[in-house]
Amino acid sequence: MAVPPFVVRTAKAMDATAIGALLRTCYTEGLKADYHPNVLAAALPIISQPKDSLIRSGTYFVADSGEDHLVASGGWSWHGPVGGVAPRDTAHMRHVVVSHDHMRRGVGRVLLDYIFASARAQGVRRMICTSTITAAGFYEAMGFVSRGEVALTLGPGLSFPAVQLVRDL
Repeated sequence: MAVPPFVVRTAKAMDATAIGALLRTCYTEGLKADYHPNVLAAALPIISQPKDSLIRSGTYFVADSGEDHLVASGGWSWHGPVGGVAPRDTAHMRHVVVSHDHMRRGVGRVLLDYIFASARAQGVRRMICTSTITAAGFYEAMGFVSRGEVALTLGPGLSFPAVQLVRDL
């Protein structure tokens, strides 16, 4: 299947609403098969909120098909999803999603290649990814190696099952 036309560009503050809609749709629909409804009900309001600091970082990107329609978003940061930092040559994948109608068409691969190039240009040599259980297979296909399941703490008493993966750039 051909890759649909889109342009990968650095996210802008004005993209926040569209990124939030994309995160909500992708996570709400995409995670149902792997997560209990109670877990999703508690986690979705947190994980589907776009982080302003991430959007403004210059290391978060969108795949834009034009007419303000985002087909994917994602990026990297020096900080992990719940804070903390890693060694200076290590970064974290952040909020990578592809709309369901564009999955398995090469969009995610193009976006990750763009993210990797951006990270390499800043001296990153290793990428850590805390992935949903649902997306772990995609990341493994992109060269990440699983370190195993982890519990991502989203708030007091709220943990979210995830998979930690790593990839050398």
